[in-house]
Amino acid sequence: MARTARPGSLVLGEVSGTADLVDAIIDLISDGSLADGDRLPSTRTLAEQTGLSRGTVVRGFDELSAAGFIDSVQGSGTRVAAGAGQAARAGARTRGGGDTSSSSHSSSSRSSTSRSSPGPEPRRGRSARDLRPGIPDVALVDERAWRSAVRVAATQGLAGLNPWEEPSPTLRAALADHLRRHRGIAAADPLLFDSSRSAIAALCSAFVAAHGPVAFHTEDPGYRGALLMAREQDLEVRFHPAEPGGLDSARLGSERAIVFTTPAHQFPLGHRMSVDRRVALVDWARRTGSLVIEDDYDGEFRYGVAPLPALVTLPAAADHVAYVGTSSKSVAPDLRVAWCLPPAALRREVERWLVVHRRGPSTLPAEAMGAFIDSGAMDRHLARAARVYSDRRHRLVAALARECPHLDVTGVEAGLHLCVLLPGYDDDEVVRELERAGWRTRSLSGQSAQYPVSGLVLSYSRLVARDADEFAARLRQVIDGR
Repeated sequence: MARTARPGSLVLGEVSGTADLVDAIIDLISDGSLADGDRLPSTRTLAEQTGLSRGTVVRGFDELSAAGFIDSVQGSGTRVAAGAGQAARAGARTRGGGDTSSSSHSSSSRSSTSRSSPGPEPRRGRSARDLRPGIPDVALVDERAWRSAVRVAATQGLAGLNPWEEPSPTLRAALADHLRRHRGIAAADPLLFDSSRSAIAALCSAFVAAHGPVAFHTEDPGYRGALLMAREQDLEVRFHPAEPGGLDSARLGSERAIVFTTPAHQFPLGHRMSVDRRVALVDWARRTGSLVIEDDYDGEFRYGVAPLPALVTLPAAADHVAYVGTSSKSVAPDLRVAWCLPPAALRREVERWLVVHRRGPSTLPAEAMGAFIDSGAMDRHLARAARVYSDRRHRLVAALARECPHLDVTGVEAGLHLCVLLPGYDDDEVVRELERAGWRTRSLSGQSAQYPVSGLVLSYSRLVARDADEFAARLRQVIDGR
């Protein structure tokens, strides 16, 4: 029978932040001071004991829980997880022997001994050294809550309907409430898609069907997926340099057009569109009869800044702004669930496109997503994920400032990624050098078509433990060596 440690009995030594706290607790698990099943002090007690803020302790517990070292059970407190001791002793938190394999439950790559142990099992898709943007940390999703949502969806049986013609009413209703509470979008009636790209393609097709061929305006560097969808519709693409304040409507001319933008966190540079440029863009769309496609791909995550309103919530915007969202950043990309709020004048044509192209999400994941939101698990997940991502972002920004103080970093206020600018360097070659050292990154110039910017696009969503320091040190070595 597992023994039970008295809450408040941990001897941690001096800890100065989340990373130190995580390391100290794993040390206790590794040396046997904490055994599987032992109860940990409450976050409040541990904060008083260490002198850390309670928020810092909560983030530390979130890291340990995501890595599979501890379990929190309602009414039973927080305990050391089964198998945690063996995993810690096998080196689950540290890199060893150049091994670059991955695990979602360890703060860094495990040794081969660890991978064969019965400790916390890795999940598919996790790589501690993969900093490419676009994938959240699925280890942060509460497995019990998700499995419960899947069971709710499964008990309803097969609908026997085409999901592109009869989309999940559960998810549509849940999303309407979610968008109202989280993004301030009232009276939402979302259409469901299998991806944001499909939604963008449908909107372009619907607008062209209504108004004839038009130009497609987008920022550069920008989201390549939107560019591909515009070119599939044979639209003339016009590029505009991405600016810190967001897209300047004065550059757009006076002709009817389609404009694609990511105002909450410009992809990839990460700028937030200013309030005055948001208002000016909506006013331009109204005056010219244009369509603005607002891709809110990671708008749920903000760090220390006030939320800015979605474009579609601004006065007179509903008739000219199409809102697009996706579960790929907030939950997981393999769900393949996205949604769109088209202007009323385009809705029937967008629905027709869905029926013709059959690009709605499968019913089971859509129903499960709806149940996940309805149960309150989505709200809890977003709150927890925001704390963890904020801590990982802070670590990466701080490590880059220490190791590469001469490099500018952009896009740190929101989202799941940031950019490191590398003027004067061949960023593709830097990416290759980093990959030879075991780090997968993405070049910023690779996101450009007309206004290339040299740099790295780095996701911190799966960057845990000491990875930030190791990466920043390696980046400095690569830069210094060129």
